[in-house]
Amino acid sequence: MTTAIICDDEPRLAQALQSQLQSAWPDLKVLACGYSGDEALDLISVHAPDIAFLDIRMPGLSGIEVARQTAGSEAAPHIVFVTAYDAHAIEAFEARAVDYLLKPVKTARLVETVARLKLLAQPRDAQQAALRPDVLKVLGELVASERKHLRWLNCGQGSEIDVIAASEVLCFQSRDKYTAVITADRERYIRKPLKELMNELDPDEFWQVHRSAVIRVSAIERVRRDEMGRLHIVLRGSPVSIAVSSAFSGRFKQI
Repeated sequence: MTTAIICDDEPRLAQALQSQLQSAWPDLKVLACGYSGDEALDLISVHAPDIAFLDIRMPGLSGIEVARQTAGSEAAPHIVFVTAYDAHAIEAFEARAVDYLLKPVKTARLVETVARLKLLAQPRDAQQAALRPDVLKVLGELVASERKHLRWLNCGQGSEIDVIAASEVLCFQSRDKYTAVITADRERYIRKPLKELMNELDPDEFWQVHRSAVIRVSAIERVRRDEMGRLHIVLRGSPVSIAVSSAFSGRFKQI
């Protein structure tokens, strides 16, 4: 029986991938799930799985560092990276000996990955199982060059957690002890303060326009002035209008 582990710092995504794998590959036995790079190393050492599904960015060691540390050992698994990177960035290592999955994982793409992994299900030695050094080098350079911007948000909704892509967010607004995450369909909440959140957002994609508001630039439909000369942002697909404070009005000086 082929065995695997899954490590992703977003538990809900790790569990979703495990469920998808059960459907796409019933004979695959997922031995354990972890949520950090250090856990991944421990699970590989303890279970010696045939395959490791690793998130690239995790607390502690990254998926790349886990692959580096296990490459060449007798217990080295085949690595499948689970990543939020855009497809064009991944093309840099198309000649890889492993595969990758983009978040959120699509079933059809996972089926392709399973087919590739089944072809590798043969007696292996350390050279077969190890991730090629040249691929690791390319991946390492890619991770080093990527800015560590927030791509996903876990928003609490009662007893459930909604996983929202940053690209779906229209704006963030301060709400007392919470920050409202506003998308086209609804408003959700996170406990992280807006000031702290700004340090994790891509400044080319998100602009602060008020001490209590941050907007996604591509979501702006228009900016209008009221009778007092104050600026207001109208967002696409939303009735929400965001006031621009004088401290940030310089962003729209062409108006």
